[in-house]
Amino acid sequence: MNLRQPVSKYARKFFLKPLRLMRTWWPESNTVSGFDLSRASMLAALLLGVFGVLIGRAAVIQLFPPSAEALKRIAAKQYEQRLILAPYRGHILDRNGQPLAISLKKPSVAINPRVFTPTPHQLKQLAELLGMPRDKVRGLANKDAYFAWLKRRIDPVIGQQVESLSLKGLYLVNEATRLYPLQSVAAHIIGAVGSEDQGLMGIERQFQSILAGKAAAVSPAKDARGHTILYSSNMAAPDLPGHTIQLTLDHAIQEIAEEALSQGVLKAKAKSGFVVVSDPHTGKVLALANYPTFDPNSIASVNLEHTRNYALLDLFEPGSVMKPFVLAAAIDQKKTRPQELHNCENGVYRVGGVVFRDDHPAPLLTTTDTLVRSSNICTYKIAERLGKQGLFDALVNFGFSGGLSIPETFPPTMRGHISSPAGWKPIRFANIAFGQGLSVTGLEMAMAYGAIANGGSLMRPILVDRITSPSGDIVYAATPEATNHVISLETAKEMRHMLSLVVTDPHGTGGNAKTPDYTTAGKTGTAEKVDPVLKAYSPKKRIASFAGFAPAADPYLVIYVVIDEPTAGPTYYGSIWAAPLFAEIAERSLRYLNVTPDKIPTVPAIAIKNSPHLPGPTASKAGSNDTTPVRL
Repeated sequence: MNLRQPVSKYARKFFLKPLRLMRTWWPESNTVSGFDLSRASMLAALLLGVFGVLIGRAAVIQLFPPSAEALKRIAAKQYEQRLILAPYRGHILDRNGQPLAISLKKPSVAINPRVFTPTPHQLKQLAELLGMPRDKVRGLANKDAYFAWLKRRIDPVIGQQVESLSLKGLYLVNEATRLYPLQSVAAHIIGAVGSEDQGLMGIERQFQSILAGKAAAVSPAKDARGHTILYSSNMAAPDLPGHTIQLTLDHAIQEIAEEALSQGVLKAKAKSGFVVVSDPHTGKVLALANYPTFDPNSIASVNLEHTRNYALLDLFEPGSVMKPFVLAAAIDQKKTRPQELHNCENGVYRVGGVVFRDDHPAPLLTTTDTLVRSSNICTYKIAERLGKQGLFDALVNFGFSGGLSIPETFPPTMRGHISSPAGWKPIRFANIAFGQGLSVTGLEMAMAYGAIANGGSLMRPILVDRITSPSGDIVYAATPEATNHVISLETAKEMRHMLSLVVTDPHGTGGNAKTPDYTTAGKTGTAEKVDPVLKAYSPKKRIASFAGFAPAADPYLVIYVVIDEPTAGPTYYGSIWAAPLFAEIAERSLRYLNVTPDKIPTVPAIAIKNSPHLPGPTASKAGSNDTTPVRL
């Protein structure tokens, strides 16, 4: 055999290269140990070996044939393919069982292009029903394949109209699709699902593995080339639906908060805003509103900036809403008393070379009036009695800078930060005392005010109340948990009274937080924002806020309102833009919860004289639907 003659690339790869390799193993002589090993004989031996293996394999197959089941599996693998359809996701409900996210079946339209041959008129009808260009439908119909999707998850009414066309080679396949019945309500918490049934954000993403049911699958045939052949309609009946998640959100309070917030942000011509409403006694989050908002039913066309959950993800300097925690710690540790007088320097005080000013200057103020008038100077002087480490520890105890225990069931949540007190210069110490130079989140602030409202216990926040399996078994149930007792009952009671004076005192900054029927308590905040370009506090950008609770003496709700960068009008104070929203949300929510009004209505003297049995706010019959409060 002449190996120098031209050969194909395959022969060179599979025969000549191995032979040349063998030459390196054997000497050039024709014999080794008496055996003839010429190159021709070596090639013949190789070919005989290959044929021997093939003959042996054929003998094994004849003598030991595979079972019928094995052959069936091989055929199925060659001629069938599994078409995975969207799974049936578990529901997301509010605390009363109101559906926030559900799965429904919708028809998807598929065709077998080898069979699908509509007339021009039928093609026009189909394209109009599906809202597709005729050329696109024609292009799919002309594909050299046995299967193609025309349009997925269409309206069931449209599906019936498509089916009524009775087109050969056209099929309807029912698939599960996600629906959000209340549209944008609680969208930032619930999240949304993408086209492949994958949670994109919020609870939908956080609990993807348990919300997603076991996907349904149909097995259309394949031809010899592997093309799918769809020959009949298939119902998308999933093998196992997903778990149901019940949140602590109340859809009615959520809607109240969202409506008030959207109107407030638009009126203030602000950049954004958020509201957190919680039950101070359990830590349950009842509403978490953000603006701008979005409709998760149309996630493909949503501006991604509008999907940001500001209440959980934004870090910001809170301003004067931090002052109650400084004073509460000082009172609790006997560093001051509510009626102790302090020198407030007539509203001008120099600290570390920097001059601080009060918006409402005064020579002397009590500790209570320091809070009522929101004095930066006297708040700092009281904080000095705690010391740097003492102030830091007090704020961490209230849940700031990592002090709040957030369960794993929460969607992604940031944590605020306070720098180490060892590095505080006097200017930083003063700033932190009245809410600048540190960062917090909306959730942290709501939980901290809850500790004052409930008698001194920092509650672990709860958003997911329970998780139920498809068979109805409860696989998770949240339990209210106090993680820290930050102040005494007496101090908490004193702080509630002081915060109520912020609203009712003529010199208080929170007068706009009054409601017609309920007493309220809380604190305004107007914080400066850092300008990233100037790398300093902006002369114009502010965060206006109000944090408080109602009713003042026996709080049912904690409400924290934040308006980011209000620009309408000459002022940007929390008392102007945030306090009125707090009042509206508190009044409407407490009415919805059937909490008995605790304000005595103002009645003319003549009415009192003529009505000896004038009903007061507690005169209604116990158990009445109109007056019985609902403790959350």
